[in-house]
Amino acid sequence: MKNKIIVLLASLMAVVVSCQTDFEKIYTLSVDAYEYTLSAEGERMHIYVYCSSSWTAHLDSEQDWIRILPGTERGEGIGVVRLEVDYNDVEVRGVNLILKSGEYIQTVHISQKYDSTHWVIK
Repeated sequence: MKNKIIVLLASLMAVVVSCQTDFEKIYTLSVDAYEYTLSAEGERMHIYVYCSSSWTAHLDSEQDWIRILPGTERGEGIGVVRLEVDYNDVEVRGVNLILKSGEYIQTVHISQKYDSTHWVIK
């Protein structure tokens, strides 16, 4: 009886192992978040991109307070867009980061608060 159970378990294990298949996760184009609100302090931030093919990233308008760091404006597969954001003591500001891969487009809205305690009176 004990041998029959061992043979049955071994057969079951062989079936389970033979049914396993490796698969690759396919990503059309997505990001880890679609909206960011940053503090007034300048900082570096990153946005993870999930895509199974090549992709590009750009800001929807030219801005002097936020920049995509060189070398991170394009990639292939899973990658990171790195941004550098300056200190803000003027007003709330925002921009959209546009990601494209073939026919797919994702928009990430980035806004930044301002430091209202830093007023200069002339």
